[in-house]
Amino acid sequence: MINKCRLILLLGGISIFSANLKADDKIWSFDDCIEWATTNNTAIRRTMLNIQTARQDYLSAKDAWLPTVGFTTNQSFTNYPSPGVDKNGNLYGSSYNIGASWTVWEGNVRKYRQESAKILEQQQTLAGDDVVKTLKLGILEAYLNIMYASETVTIAEQTLQVSTAQAERTKKLMESGRSSQVDYAQIESQRAQDSYNLTQAKNNYESTKMALKKILELGLDYNLQVENITFPDSDVLVPLPDRLEVYDIASKWLPTIKSNELSKEIYANDVKIAKAGNLPNIALQGGIGTGYSSGGSGWTSQMGHNFNENIGLTLSVPIFDGNSTKRAVAKARIAEQEYDIAKKELLDNLSQTIESLYIDAGNAKARYEAGVSQLNAMQLTDDLVNRQFELGYVNPLDLLTAHNNLLNARLELLQSKYMAILAGKTINYYATQDVELKN
Repeated sequence: MINKCRLILLLGGISIFSANLKADDKIWSFDDCIEWATTNNTAIRRTMLNIQTARQDYLSAKDAWLPTVGFTTNQSFTNYPSPGVDKNGNLYGSSYNIGASWTVWEGNVRKYRQESAKILEQQQTLAGDDVVKTLKLGILEAYLNIMYASETVTIAEQTLQVSTAQAERTKKLMESGRSSQVDYAQIESQRAQDSYNLTQAKNNYESTKMALKKILELGLDYNLQVENITFPDSDVLVPLPDRLEVYDIASKWLPTIKSNELSKEIYANDVKIAKAGNLPNIALQGGIGTGYSSGGSGWTSQMGHNFNENIGLTLSVPIFDGNSTKRAVAKARIAEQEYDIAKKELLDNLSQTIESLYIDAGNAKARYEAGVSQLNAMQLTDDLVNRQFELGYVNPLDLLTAHNNLLNARLELLQSKYMAILAGKTINYYATQDVELKN
């Protein structure tokens, strides 16, 4: 059960919740899966650490405007092997200084670095948003796979019931002399195959739950039970929004694209920082100090008379740096071109993703519509062949063929149904940033 009492850390628009999971018989809804994963997934927690690190980098860039203050002291002992008259052969000296330094101007490098650090923090937040997006789509697919596997189990159970009934009828016909033992053996073989198909369907169902457990990062011993969702035909055949409109909307909110837009400002700042290598640097220094040396007046007197205060302004003007600044500017401008390349690549990938989703949705819908007609035809054929078999007009091979054709038609229809739903829900997510599965 998900503990609703959580410690919330709001960083960059994403929340971290500290929750305890109890291994009970809770039925997980789709929303429960989304909530749990987006607050407890390892990738999300790692992203939050990256956001906190980026925040400290920004504060460090901001702190660059502060002065530096330090204390220094020197203690020395000097020995004169042949001291002069009235001179002590051993002298002790000490000095004490407090100094401060502050960069007045350095070509606005601190300003540009602070701006870039703030943008990098925003990009880390967007990276977290992208992880959430990936999680939601992954949970959507995993949850629908569970629903699909659950329905295949139902179909397998119903098919086994039919083949079991057929085997029992054939056995009675054999006992009455209206059917041969060979006929019964063929029907019984089909029943055994359907029994195996049911076992395989159940194992596949457990595998799909394991895939969702992996995303949710639940323990191996946790018995995951999910809420069953029934999808009507309207969910399969619902009209899709215009693909160009979906592309336009997604290109404005997808975290990776927004992050790349921010990188343009970072590249521009990198160029400005590189150019600052040609600009002068102005620094302000100041300090206070005093000292003492043995052999003179007393310590108190010397410390007082030697006390001094100083202040100074340093101007550094670059004249020639071996073209290092020139090369740095050139490299920064080359790196700046990465923005355009990344933007084109991201938009091309988005275009291909949207196009692929619409193709998948269209194919699945067409298969579903054709599958409905095919299933009706296979159902009528199966009913007819079953009746004819009971009357002795068809052999077991015809019966088994009709039986398997009906099974394949049901599975084909089910597969196209969930493919269409997955594609449609994914398209809707790109268009609305929202994904939901409800009865």
